[in-house]
Amino acid sequence: MKALKALTTALISITSVLVSVPVKAEWAPKAVVDGVYAGIQHIHGYRATPQLVWNVAQGSRGRCGRIYGSHYCKLNHTVYITRQDIRMAYYFGDAALAYIVAHEYAHAMQTAYRFQPRVTPISELQADCLAGVYLGLIPNIVLDDRDILEISSLAYHLGDYQWGSRHHHGTPAQRVNAVRLGIRGAVDGRGFSTCRV
Repeated sequence: MKALKALTTALISITSVLVSVPVKAEWAPKAVVDGVYAGIQHIHGYRATPQLVWNVAQGSRGRCGRIYGSHYCKLNHTVYITRQDIRMAYYFGDAALAYIVAHEYAHAMQTAYRFQPRVTPISELQADCLAGVYLGLIPNIVLDDRDILEISSLAYHLGDYQWGSRHHHGTPAQRVNAVRLGIRGAVDGRGFSTCRV
């Protein structure tokens, strides 16, 4: 347990440094979105596939109302990825965009398979964990150390301390730990069982 705490503290220190250093992307946004989406569809056997609308302008209207950030809308089983979030992700790297896509797809699967009927910090952290599993299992995509740092940097950046807010998704450390737990679960063969709550 001490080793895990030391590793987490070191990771958070490294991640907070990386947050301020923009990186050069390897893949274009469309290739990332298409590759991740197709990969996750394959993992699920092309069942319960949500519609994807990406490169959405801030303030556009969707079935669930105005779109101010990437999200999953259960009213029309659609994942929306915003331009603003694509730009933000690319500050950290292309793997960070893959994480956003996988996280929102995870919400669609939570709904389709009734993992979490409502949005809570636990359901958000589970979506982070599932995103990590997806990214670790997608055929023909191998995450290297740089990719994992890009994902961890964005997860850390997206964390918050707004306990009590309906928009609370988990602290920076919780979000990093959840997505990395999912990646580890995919690599060591535990897969989705890693993300049970």
